Amino acid sequence: MSSITAQTTILLSLLLLQSGATRAISIGQIDSFGDGTLQDWRMGIPAVTNSHMTNIADGGPAGTGDNFLQVVADGTSVSGGRLTFFNRLQWTGDYTAAGISAITMDLKNFSSSEALNLRLAINGGFGPSFNMTGGVFATSASISLDSDSGWTRAVFSLLPGDLIAVSGSPGGNATGNNVQATLANVLELRLLNSATPDWNGLPVVATLGIDNIHAVPLPPALALFGSGLIVFLTRWRKQKLQT
Repeated sequence: MSSITAQTTILLSLLLLQSGATRAISIGQIDSFGDGTLQDWRMGIPAVTNSHMTNIADGGPAGTGDNFLQVVADGTSVSGGRLTFFNRLQWTGDYTAAGISAITMDLKNFSSSEALNLRLAINGGFGPSFNMTGGVFATSASISLDSDSGWTRAVFSLLPGDLIAVSGSPGGNATGNNVQATLANVLELRLLNSATPDWNGLPVVATLGIDNIHAVPLPPALALFGSGLIVFLTRWRKQKLQT
């Protein structure tokens, strides 16, 4: 094989791999943590991830034998102090082409006194060189969880009107600049705790349970409600389970 042919083959292979990576996300995709792993969710370097994130084998929303992901933040100013964690593998890709307009999940605030305001954020091109394609966006509305909340079903809308540009750099000079471009090329999905739309989150002492992270189309009837869509499991069901 000539060197030109070999180089062409390598280039085509890389392009195919890149194309596959940008379309990794698929509608109906779900992380249920039943395999006993963290399913590639991270909190930073491996040491921080391993000390602050755990797959718990029992006590998820389905009860006995239901695995879930537990994330602990210790309130310090270093990595691990914030309730912020992310995925850069199976949750990347073209959300628009896949028809995904919302992420649903089950959440539980195990903290005895700390209330939480949880948001999703997506990165569509932010990097160390600040050469952005789409930039960084977070959900404008948060999911509020009281302390010791019990399992709660929540929906985060990813409609363009429900996302707001946020800064992805410590200096605050790199923000989202094209929400459509970001949704078409999500490089990172993260969940964080912040009272206002943010990328990094705030230091907090808290423990959060997460399960059944699910990529879905937003039902048309619910989409009509517009910005700030938040869906919770009914209090009736919670009271029913407790009786």
